Amino acid sequence: MSSKTILASTLSLVALLAMAGHAHGQTASLDPVSGTITLDPSLGSQRFDTSIAAGGDIDADSLGRDCAGEIADAPGLRLQYGAGGDTLRIIAISNADTSLVIRTPAGEWWCNDDAMGGLNPILSLTPAPEGDYIIWVGRVSSFWGNGDAEPVELSILSIEESAPASQYLPTSARLTLAPGFQPSEFHVSGYANGAVRPPAWDNRCGGSASELPTLHLEYQGQGSGLAIHAEAHEDLTLLVRTPAGDFVCNDELENTDFVSLDSAPAGQYDIWVGPQTDRARAALVPVRLTLSEF
Repeated sequence: MSSKTILASTLSLVALLAMAGHAHGQTASLDPVSGTITLDPSLGSQRFDTSIAAGGDIDADSLGRDCAGEIADAPGLRLQYGAGGDTLRIIAISNADTSLVIRTPAGEWWCNDDAMGGLNPILSLTPAPEGDYIIWVGRVSSFWGNGDAEPVELSILSIEESAPASQYLPTSARLTLAPGFQPSEFHVSGYANGAVRPPAWDNRCGGSASELPTLHLEYQGQGSGLAIHAEAHEDLTLLVRTPAGDFVCNDELENTDFVSLDSAPAGQYDIWVGPQTDRARAALVPVRLTLSEF
């Protein structure tokens, strides 16, 4: 029995889906328009919630049974997944009817339209092999209005088999974005917590945070303006360490802070969001990061 056959026989799904043959019109090697996410299962259970561009002009129905919707040629997202994973679960959430199309590291294609009685698609692979997963989100219905794709929230979970998604909080991860990323207002969910000032924290900035940044952003820009906006229901401090090692922070606004970099060179940006008040330091405060270019 070939390794390809073994892989196909051991993947289990929590939603109705189908494995399609080779795709025509989808180019997995193209740069993903919504970036690349890197997750390492050896670090334990992880959850990463982010934006993804959906839709396109290619009919996914031709890929096989249970494949649906309209997708683009270029993928929406690339997931670089490390070794040792148990279950990899991917969920697309929006106000419209969407579908998921995923190419596994073995070159197999998996699709899902509606799962668990709703319009949101879910794919779950157990065990989840190491490698690159190429992800498209398709438009299924006419609820999208004039055809413009509204941002779809994508949840990627590396978890124990059969565990509920709600059990896991968003964790720090590495996100790579190229210039002109889509959606143009790119959202990442996280938590502001931590009662001490990390060693990397600039003393000129108030507040505190955990030692692990909320997000590692690998930006491949060419000096374009980059805006980073953090919003929560508590008073925040936002701090960004640039590729040059400089710190930029903002803690002047009550429930929303932003950092604006007029010329953002390519490289790694470490982003912390910390709570300002004692009440917030004692809890996990949900934070919504918005990344945009100008």
